[in-house]
Parts: sequence; structure tokens; C-alpha cells
Amino acid sequence: MNQTMAVLACLITSTPAAGEVCDKVRPAWTPQDGPISQFDDLALFLFEPIGLIAIGLTVGALLLRSAWFSAVAIVILILIVALTVSTWSEADDVTRFAISEGCMTSPYLTTILLIAMAASILTLTWIKPFDRAKPP
Repeated sequence: MNQTMAVLACLITSTPAAGEVCDKVRPAWTPQDGPISQFDDLALFLFEPIGLIAIGLTVGALLLRSAWFSAVAIVILILIVALTVSTWSEADDVTRFAISEGCMTSPYLTTILLIAMAASILTLTWIKPFDRAKPP
């Protein structure tokens, strides 16, 4: 009976094993790479699908300079920032294990870059055209 209770207690209170976290959180990272730095985190983010989407939205908005496309791009970039910050600030067991293993770090540089991308879209799409319309 005690063995059955011990097995049930282990099943109920189990958390992901620390060794299985990084291959799911950061598939491109290996333990031989060592602890991740801010620049490594930024590089891994930019070459993941969500990072490529952010780059594509920024380039598309800056090339097209359409108000609607730029507004959608800014909203999506801000949602990515909110997702990144909330994942870090509300860290669960998986995030804590990833940090302790070294495959995840605080997303300060990534957040700053995403905000800068949104600000550049805002500046070059809406603010700059108004400056050109003014007579010298």
C-alpha cells in the first residue's frame, strides 16, 4: 500500500525533468555551447520563426509604408514583446529549469530590439511623412 501511495504522490507532484527542458525551449542550443548570454538569446530569437516574422513585418512595413500594414505590424510586435516579457516575469517550472541549465536568460536585449523595431515603423511611417508635408 505504501508503494502505491508513493507512486501516486510522485505522479501528482511530478515536474518536467531539468534535462528535458532545453531541447524544447531552445532546440538550437546544446549544453556544449555553455550558458547563454543576452546576445546569444537575441540571435536565437531572431532566427526562430517568431523572430523571422518580426523581421519580415518590420521590413514589409518600412518598404510599403502603408498605414494599415504598419499599424498591424506594430500591434503584432507589441504582442510579441508582451509574450516575451510575460514568459519571463511569470516564470513556471519549465522556465526556471531552462534558466538553471543555462539555455535561457532574461530577454532585455530582445525586448529593447522589438520596441526599437516598432518605434522605427512608427517614426518612418507616420511621423516622418508629416514633416515632409510642411513647407520649408
